[in-house]
Amino acid sequence: TCMIVLSAEIFSKLLVMMVIALTGFIFAKICKVSEREEKFLSKLLLYFINPCLIFNSFNVEFDKTQFYGLLFSAGLSFLVTFTMIFIAEIVFHRKTPFSQIQKIGTVFTNCGFIGIPLIMAIYGSSGVFYLMGYIVAFNILLWTYGYYQVARKINFKKIIINPNIIAVLAGILIFVSPVKLPEIISYPVSLIGGLNTATAMILLGILFGNLKKEWIEKFFKTIRSFFTRDAIYASGRKKVCAILFTTFVRLILCGLCSLGICVLVIMTIKKISPGFDYDTLVLICSVVLIASLCPSGISVSSLACLFDKDTVFSNFLVCFTHVICVFTIPLIFALFDSILLFFSL
Repeated sequence: TCMIVLSAEIFSKLLVMMVIALTGFIFAKICKVSEREEKFLSKLLLYFINPCLIFNSFNVEFDKTQFYGLLFSAGLSFLVTFTMIFIAEIVFHRKTPFSQIQKIGTVFTNCGFIGIPLIMAIYGSSGVFYLMGYIVAFNILLWTYGYYQVARKINFKKIIINPNIIAVLAGILIFVSPVKLPEIISYPVSLIGGLNTATAMILLGILFGNLKKEWIEKFFKTIRSFFTRDAIYASGRKKVCAILFTTFVRLILCGLCSLGICVLVIMTIKKISPGFDYDTLVLICSVVLIASLCPSGISVSSLACLFDKDTVFSNFLVCFTHVICVFTIPLIFALFDSILLFFSL
């Protein structure tokens, strides 16, 4: 029963977040938010608000169990992400004009903008603490595998100077240190970090609002062309099918694989190490699973724009997966809960 309630709570939190996104959409339409302002808000969230939330989650008393749990979370996150890379390479092995976007859209989730506020709402700061393992794996692989897909080179500098990675490393130092931040510093940092959920959802709404009118019109004309079979929209129909299929791979196929990995890990550890803290184990696996169930990350659109890839395709993919994830995240998490209950894990 507790598991079902948790799945329902995830759905309700996602709905609340989508309502905030709707206000961002209305704001963007009324105030005609420019692309420049959208980029500024994105940088503010990614490079200032998110790092503050991350750093603040480490400003707690050191606990050896938590530290080992963080390392375990990072290892599990790498395993899950490598599995998604394997799936992407198999499914999208044929080179097409947007296969690179499909690959990174499959592998890299919006674990920051969606994952952090959702996990914060469900599990609180302890959940965000373990999410840092996924954030580390995400950033390392984004600027190696992801960057290589669009640039055909690896950018280690982006890993080293990434504010979120710096926030994790600085946070770990504070966590293991006997000296904690004074309230004059920790309180402002926590206030700034508290802006994460609202800012992330407003930004998502603005992203929807800034989809160009001609893109929307062409999209709906392309949808209608599935019935009329107009030759002029043939390439558009291929893109729509590619978006639908990539969404299925990102949210369903990868989600089910992540679920299987998490269940297998729980079963294995419980069998070989019955003394392991079960509640912590389930919490870490739940956090990693939710992060892997998130929609395609906004970083996918950013990389597409930066390297002159198909930005229209990437923007529609990001937006569409964000709409569909409201249903897929609770459903797959409910399945995860049911499996744990069935095997009495």
